Amino acid sequence: MHPQQPNQGLIGAKLFGDYTITRKLGEGGMGAVYLANQPTINQDIAIKVLHGKAAESEEIKERFNREARVISMLTHPNIIRVFIFGRTPQNLMYLAMEYVSGRSLRDELKLGIMDELVAIKIVKQMCSALAESHDLGIVHRDLKPDNVLLTSFRGENNFVKILDFGIAKITNQSNEKQLTQAGIVYGTPEYLSPEQAQAKDLDNRTDIYSIGVMLYEMMTGKVPFESTSAVQILTMHVFNDPLPPSKMASRPISPTMEGIIMKAMAKDPNHRFQNALEMFQALTMREAEILHERHMGPTANYVPGSELTGMFAPVPSNPNLIPGLMPGPHAAPVIPNLPQGQMVGHGQMHPSHTAAMPADNTRKYLKVAVAILFLMLLALIAIAIFFLSK
Repeated sequence: MHPQQPNQGLIGAKLFGDYTITRKLGEGGMGAVYLANQPTINQDIAIKVLHGKAAESEEIKERFNREARVISMLTHPNIIRVFIFGRTPQNLMYLAMEYVSGRSLRDELKLGIMDELVAIKIVKQMCSALAESHDLGIVHRDLKPDNVLLTSFRGENNFVKILDFGIAKITNQSNEKQLTQAGIVYGTPEYLSPEQAQAKDLDNRTDIYSIGVMLYEMMTGKVPFESTSAVQILTMHVFNDPLPPSKMASRPISPTMEGIIMKAMAKDPNHRFQNALEMFQALTMREAEILHERHMGPTANYVPGSELTGMFAPVPSNPNLIPGLMPGPHAAPVIPNLPQGQMVGHGQMHPSHTAAMPADNTRKYLKVAVAILFLMLLALIAIAIFFLSK
C-alpha cells in the first residue's frame, strides 16, 4: 500500500487503459476535478480525485464512498452519471464521472431574474430527477444552485444535471452511517430546511424545501434569508416567515407561482408538497397557464429526453385549483379554465376537455341531421299540397 501522495502530478497520467488526464477543471478543499480524454473515440470524462490529506479523514472518505455508491444507483438523465470508482496508481481515491460542459445555476442566477417559463422548465427537471432519487430512498440534502449544472442537449440550452450526492442520506438502509454533522458543515445555510438546520431526522421533503428556496431566488433574484452569520440564517429558516416573493421581486409574480413557492417552503414538512411529483404537477399547471397567456404552443417548453423519465402524470382533474394549495395571505393559486381542447403539459389534453369534445360534436351533428329531416318533411308536404290542389 503506497502512502497518500498529493495529486499535483496527475496531468498526463493514464487511467483504466487509454484515458489520459489532460487538465484540471477545478479544485476545492477536499479534492480536485480533472478532465480525461480517450482519443480513439474522442470521449471526455471527469475525474474527481480526493486530496491525499483529505483522505486521512474517515468521515471524508465515507462521504466520497457514499457519493460513488449513491450515484451508481441512479439512472435518471438529469442526474450526473458515475462510471468507475477506485484508486489511482498513486493510491488516490477517485470517481470517474460523466463530463458535462455548461454552467452552474449559480452562474445563471448572476445574470438576473429568470423568465418564469425558463425557471419552471429547470425546476421541473429537478423534480423529475428527485422523483427517482426519492423513490430509491436517496435524499440529496445539499441542493443549491452550485450543484445544478445547465448544459446543452439536443437543442435545449437549459438541460439540468444534478451533482454532488456526497452527503446524501440513504433512508432505506438501517446500517447507513449518519453524517448529519457533515451535512451541516458542507451544506449552504441559505438552502437548508428548518429540520436540517436543527439536525433533525430528514426525509425527501427537506429537498422539496431546498428546491422552493432556489425557485424563490430564480423569481426574485434573492434568497429568502440573508445574513453575515450562518447561525443567524439557520435560525431564520426555523423561526422567520419569508417575505412573499411578490413583495421581494422587482416585477409581478403570479399568485399561482407564489403559492407553489410558499407551499414548497412551508416550515412544517407536512404542509409542503409531499413528494417531487406533486410539485412537478403544480408547476405543470402553472406552465399551462403561461403557455395559454402567451399564446404559445403546447410543446414550447418541451425538454428533450423527458419522454424517457416517465414524468407524464396527468394534471389534476379539477383545472381550477392546484391540489393542496389553499388561497391565503401569500397565495391565490386559482387557475382559470382553459379553452376547450387547450393542450397542457407536454402535449396532453386536459382529461375534462378530451372527455367533453366527443359529446359536443355528437350533439352538433344530431342538431344538423334533425334540421335536414325537418326541411325534407316540409318539402314533401309542399309537393303533396301542390298536386292535391290540381
